[in-house]
Amino acid sequence: AAALRLALAGAAVAVGTRALAWLQFGTRSLSGASPSSALPCSLRPTGSGGAGRDAVGCRAAAEHASLSFEPREVGSAEQLMLSRMPAGHLITTHAFVALVDGDVDPERLRAALRWTAVRHPMLRARAEPPKVDPEAGSNPFVRVGSDGRWTWRPSNLTVDQLVDRAMTVSDVAEDLDSAWQRNFEASLDASVFDLEQGPLWGVELMRGQGGQSALHFRFVHSLDDQRSANKFIHELLTHMEKAAAGEAIEEPEPLALPKSIEDVLLRDDLDPMKLAEYAMSQLSHGSSGNVKLPSSLYSEERRPKKNWGLDPTQPRSEERILNVPDVEADGTHKLLMQKRIDPSTDFAGERRQNIMAPRELDAATLEALRRKCRENNVTVSMAVAAAALMASSDVGHDAEDFGYENYRLLLGVDLRRFGPEGDWTGGSIAFASGALDFVIRMLPKSGEVYAAELSGSHPRSPIGGMPFWDIARAAGEFTRQWVEKGYAAESTRLFDIGTRLIQLENIIVTSADNPSTLGREYTVTVSNAGVYAHGTPDATYGSLRLRGIYFGISQAVSGSMLAASCLTVAGKLQITAHGAAPIISRAGLGDFADSMRQTLALAAMEPSRSKSVTPRVDYPTDVRGGLPWFYPLETPKGALKCPAYEEMKSPTMPVFEVDKYMGIWYELAFHDITQANLCGCTRFNMTREGTVIEDMFTVTCPWPWKSGVDGPWLPGYSAVTGKRKMNQWTCNMTMYYQPARLGVMRETGFGQEFDNMVLEIWKDPAMQQETGYEYTRSIQFQCLSMPPSGKITFTGINFLSRTPHISPDMLQEMFVRAQALGLEPYGSNDMHVVEHSGCEYPSSTDASWMGDRPEWPCPILDRELGAQV
Repeated sequence: AAALRLALAGAAVAVGTRALAWLQFGTRSLSGASPSSALPCSLRPTGSGGAGRDAVGCRAAAEHASLSFEPREVGSAEQLMLSRMPAGHLITTHAFVALVDGDVDPERLRAALRWTAVRHPMLRARAEPPKVDPEAGSNPFVRVGSDGRWTWRPSNLTVDQLVDRAMTVSDVAEDLDSAWQRNFEASLDASVFDLEQGPLWGVELMRGQGGQSALHFRFVHSLDDQRSANKFIHELLTHMEKAAAGEAIEEPEPLALPKSIEDVLLRDDLDPMKLAEYAMSQLSHGSSGNVKLPSSLYSEERRPKKNWGLDPTQPRSEERILNVPDVEADGTHKLLMQKRIDPSTDFAGERRQNIMAPRELDAATLEALRRKCRENNVTVSMAVAAAALMASSDVGHDAEDFGYENYRLLLGVDLRRFGPEGDWTGGSIAFASGALDFVIRMLPKSGEVYAAELSGSHPRSPIGGMPFWDIARAAGEFTRQWVEKGYAAESTRLFDIGTRLIQLENIIVTSADNPSTLGREYTVTVSNAGVYAHGTPDATYGSLRLRGIYFGISQAVSGSMLAASCLTVAGKLQITAHGAAPIISRAGLGDFADSMRQTLALAAMEPSRSKSVTPRVDYPTDVRGGLPWFYPLETPKGALKCPAYEEMKSPTMPVFEVDKYMGIWYELAFHDITQANLCGCTRFNMTREGTVIEDMFTVTCPWPWKSGVDGPWLPGYSAVTGKRKMNQWTCNMTMYYQPARLGVMRETGFGQEFDNMVLEIWKDPAMQQETGYEYTRSIQFQCLSMPPSGKITFTGINFLSRTPHISPDMLQEMFVRAQALGLEPYGSNDMHVVEHSGCEYPSSTDASWMGDRPEWPCPILDRELGAQV
C-alpha cells in the first residue's frame, strides 16, 4: 500500500508538472467535459474507452476543450484591418489558395486543422470590441475620448467548434481553376467573420476532377501575413502526409500569442527629428502627382495649362478631365469632398469588386533571372518591383499621354528582421508585415518599349534603352537607405500616432467615394513573399504535391491602381495580379499580369552590355539629385561623363545633310539651365553661309497668359488688343558646320564653345507636305564638362519640330527615342515641355528688321527701334 501511495504521488507530481506547463497557455475545460480531455494525449487514460491516439494522429485536447491565452490589446495595424464596411464585410481580407495535385481527404484536413488550431493562438482568437465612449461619436474623423482599442481574447468556442465553423468542402464539376479564382475574388469582396466569437479565418476544400484540389483560405488580415500562411499550409500538408502514412504525429505545442508590431518596434523613445524626416518623405511622395488611375477613366480633353510660374509642373495624365459619375456630397462625405461618386454606379466604394489574374514564371526562366539579379547586384524582389512598375505604365495610359510620369510603388516588407531580438513571433501565425513606398519617374508604355527594344523592332544606341536594371537598382538603393535610416520603426510610429488620433477607418470608407482618387493612393502594390521554404524542393507531401500558392488582399475599397503578390513554389514564380473593377477592367488586369511576366522573362534573357557611362544609382527615384526646381546650375550627374557622338547617335538616322537642317524649328521640350521655364513660343531660325550657321533664337517670356486661366495682372497687358507687350526676346547662337563630323555642329554661346549633336531626325510625310521641309523633327544634345575631372557642368537636350504643335503620340515617340539613345541619365527625364498655344512669332529675324543680332538675350522691339537697339 505504501509503495502504491508513493507511485501515485509520483504520478501526481508528473501530471501536475505537465498540467502546469499546459496551463501556462491557459488550458480550460468546458463544463461537462472530462478533465482528462484537457490534457495532452500522453496524459489521457487509454484503453477501450480512452480517447488516446488514433490513425489520424493525436487530437491533443482539441475535441472538447477551448485553449486560452493571455489577452492583449490589438496593435494599430491590426486595429485598422478589423475595419468593416457599413454592410458588415471587412475592408481588408487576406485570401490565399494552395493548389494541390492529389485527393485531399476531408477528415485528414479536419484533423490537421485541429492540430494547427491548438498550436497557433491566433486561430483560436476573437476580437472583443472596445467599450463605447460617449464622446467618440462627436467627430467622425478625429478621435475624441478614448482611442477605441479592440482586444484579442480566446474564443469561447472549442477547437472542434472553431474548425467546424471554419471548414467547408465542395466538389467542383466545372474547371477547378475558374472555380477557385471566382471564390478567391468573392472572398476579397465580402468576407464576413464573427469577430466576437470566431473563427476569424476560414478554409474551403475544393475537390476538382482528375485528382486536383484547391485549399482556399480567407483570413482577417490582422491575424496573419503570407509568411505565416506558408507555414500554416506546410503544417497542414505535413500532418496529412503523416496521417496517410500511419506515422505517429507529435503532440502540438501551443505557442504564445505574438506581440503586436508596435509593442516590438516602438521600444525606443520618440526621436522627433527622425520622425519628422520620415513624415516629410511621405509628404513628398504623396504630393508627387503620381499615377493613381488609368487613362481609360479620363477624357482626351485636358484642363488649361497655367503658366509654369503658377503651376510648376510638367504635363501629366491627371491633367485630363476624369470621367467618373458624381453627385453632390452630403453627410460625412461633405466634410472631405464637394462631390462624391454616384452611389448608384459600380464606381462607388461599396459596389466595386476585386478581380484577379494568376500567372506563372517557369523554373528555368526564374533561375536565369536570379543569375541576372546577382550580376546586377539586386534581389529578385527588386526585379519584380521594376517589372510591376513597367507593367503598370503599360496598362495605365493611352495614346493621349506623353512625357514622363511619376509612379508610386508600395512594397511589402517582412518586419520580423527588425525586431530588437529578431523574429519575435516564435513561429506562430501573426501579422508582422509593413511597407515602404517610393516614386519612380518613368515613361508610359515602358514594358512595351522594353519588349520592342529586345526584339530589335525599336533600335537603341550602344548606351541607351529602357533601363530595367537601373530601375531595379534604384529600388534596391531606396530600400537599403530606408533600412539604414531606421524607417521600419518610424513608419510604424507614424502609423500608430495616426491611428490613435484619427479615425482612419472612417476616412478610408469615406475617401473610397472621392471621385478624384476612387480610394487610390499608389500606382502599384508589390508583395514578394520570397520562396516557400518548407518541405522538399519539389513541394511533395507523400501522395500530395503543392503545385502553387496565389494570394492577395482586398483592393476594392482602398489601395492601389494595381497590385501584384508573388511567391516562389517548387522553383516557379507565382504572380497574383489583382485590382478593383471597374477602376481596372478584367482585360486590363490580364494585360498587366502578362506584361509583368513578359518583362521578367525578357530581363532574364537580356544580353549583358558593357557601358562606358555609369549613371547615379538613384536617378530614376530622384531625377534632380535632391536639388529643388529653382537650383540655377546643372543637376548632379554622378560619375557620368560626356559621351562620344557615336555612342548616342541613332542607328536609324539618315546621313546628315546640313542644308536640309536649316530653316525654322520650334522647340517642343528642353533640358537646359540657360532657358527659363516661364517662357514659351520658343523658335529657332537657322541660316548658313559657308561653314557658319546663324541660329536666331526667339522666345516669349513670360509666355502668353490666357484670359480666365492665368489672369491679365502682369504689367504690359493691353486691354484693347488682349495681348501682352514687350515680352518677346531674341538671342543669336552661332554654330559651325563640320563636314568631317556630319551631325555635329560646333556651337558658341554664353561665352562657351561646345558640340551640338543631332542624334535623331524624322521625315514625317504629312509635315513634309505641310511645311516643305524634308527633315521634320529632330533631337539635339549638348554636353559640357570640367577638365581634368570630367565632371559634367551642363547638358542640353532639345526636341525640335517644323510645326509648333504635334500630336501627343509623336511627342511621346520623341521621349521614347531619347531614352533609347541613352539621354535619360543626362536629363531627358527632367525636361520642360514648351507652351506654344496663343503664340505670336516674330515677323522676321533678319538683320534689316531686327538690327545686329545680339549674343545675349535682348528684347524684340518694333522695326525702327529694334534696328537702333
